[in-house]
Amino acid sequence: MKKVMFLILTMCYIAICNAQISQDIVQSIDTLFNLTNNQSPGYIVGVVEKDRCIFSKAYGQANLENEISINENTSFNIASLSKQITGAAIAILTLEDKLDLNDYVSDYLLGFPFVKDSVKNKHFIYMISGINDYRYNDRLNGTDWSSLNYFNIDTAIIASYNSRELMYQPGSQWSYSNINYMLLAKIVEEVSETSFAKFVKQNIFNPLEMNSSIVNDDIFEIMPNRAYGYNYRTDDETNWLIESGYLKEKGRGLLQIHRNSPHYGGSGIYTILNDWVRWISNFYSKKIGGQEFYDLMHKTMKFEHEKSNDAFGLVIDKHKEKDVVWYIGGDWGCSSFMIRFPKTETLIICFSNIGTGNARSKVLSIYDILIENGVLE
Repeated sequence: MKKVMFLILTMCYIAICNAQISQDIVQSIDTLFNLTNNQSPGYIVGVVEKDRCIFSKAYGQANLENEISINENTSFNIASLSKQITGAAIAILTLEDKLDLNDYVSDYLLGFPFVKDSVKNKHFIYMISGINDYRYNDRLNGTDWSSLNYFNIDTAIIASYNSRELMYQPGSQWSYSNINYMLLAKIVEEVSETSFAKFVKQNIFNPLEMNSSIVNDDIFEIMPNRAYGYNYRTDDETNWLIESGYLKEKGRGLLQIHRNSPHYGGSGIYTILNDWVRWISNFYSKKIGGQEFYDLMHKTMKFEHEKSNDAFGLVIDKHKEKDVVWYIGGDWGCSSFMIRFPKTETLIICFSNIGTGNARSKVLSIYDILIENGVLE
């Protein structure tokens, strides 16, 4: 009975939200998702303008084994969208004068193996540290870096440390790398003297009432309403699994993906749609940190390389001549994307539990439909 009532309430929420746009527009958006049936993993999408819900809808299932549909309370692995939360933790400590972006990392991380006066905190933020990402180094036990083989943040950091030499002088090049934000998470722990998960909960999730959001640093944790990840059994997905001995034969249908590696900083956050709206809304309400926090989170810097639109886990950009802030996440079994239009306070989000979900394409296509139909400016 409780499950039935929950589903009714969810349907009412979506119906009230979508009542603001015509059924023809809803159907146009529906065609973007093109699920052959509801017995597939899927998506949740949301469009918010000035705290007013324009569109929200769920497609597909969070758990195929138990036939649990995706709904507004489904918790998704958002992969690299997590980086802005790590950036926020660093911003909070910076504004509290507990760390300085121009300090050398070696002042914070005991045993940092690279030249002492080389890498600064800001080099991690803007992904210009020159530290080789863990994925390109051998693991000590000889196994690969897939989530099938347990590894944590320390395993990854040790692998990167084993490079012993920087790939380039910090600030001279840009290279996307999760290890930068993993090391930022470690700095947060050193400065705050608590776990990264606890710091984020106390300083970000709790104040913003993001009660269904967690840093997944414990693979044994029971997570209500979790969306399990899935990938299709394509040749690209199955060949390496067979070659590595994980899979005996290709088979048909879907692979169910388990996140067996509780690393965080560069990823690791599970959240629900409404919680993420609360997080983004803070950039307008400025409940956490005020204007100083907003300014720091969006601060870009010019270094010796051409890329200069990175901020604190955010990208400051243009989309069709409009100012936007965006970020993308993707991992085995999940895809996520968000774009924000600061001038109109418009936010479009898509979370998916399909590795090939291409959330970015879905979001930009939804934006085009709503613009063409005069729903958004």
